[in-house]
Amino acid sequence: MEIYQTILSPRQEEILQSASILFSEKGYEGASMRDLAEALDIKPASLYSHYRGKDEILWEIAQRCAGEFLAKITPIAAADTAPLYRLERMLQGHIEVMIANRTASAVFFREWKNLPEPRRSEFALLIARYEGLFLQVLQEGMDDGSLAPASTQLLMRSLLAATNWLPRWYHDEGALSLETIKQVLSHTLLFGLIRPSPPV
Repeated sequence: MEIYQTILSPRQEEILQSASILFSEKGYEGASMRDLAEALDIKPASLYSHYRGKDEILWEIAQRCAGEFLAKITPIAAADTAPLYRLERMLQGHIEVMIANRTASAVFFREWKNLPEPRRSEFALLIARYEGLFLQVLQEGMDDGSLAPASTQLLMRSLLAATNWLPRWYHDEGALSLETIKQVLSHTLLFGLIRPSPPV
């Protein structure tokens, strides 16, 4: 499935940004088009002139976010480097996209399930495609012996779940820089907390 992203007007970009924040804070079902119009300080009729309904806005946000994640991770997964190195870079790339799109990421991971059919099934394929990149590299690591045999599904879900909570607490002015968080978290998830024993 290809991702087709339309060229948006400045007003449409503003609508999507406000909707991402609203859906992230109130949830898709808890937010209304009237809420969105009030957040934008425009009349509901003006909002409907840009988007026919809430589901169309959700679809646009979800697709654009999926495009960013896939564009970042696909070339890393396909690189001719060791699987563990690729996994570390993939996790760091995943974190980068999340932090750059904090509110839209919440839509990408949770609210897309509110899409009506057939778009919900179409988007589920994009999620599967993205997760498949991690499954592929995890399997390569097991095949070359750098990773212990285990359920690739369990490992993939554990790695992504451990990073997906970052947008909830990360702040640009926080004590830890994004670069530090990326390096420490990805390294810890892949290599653990135990300090290697000194040579005897």
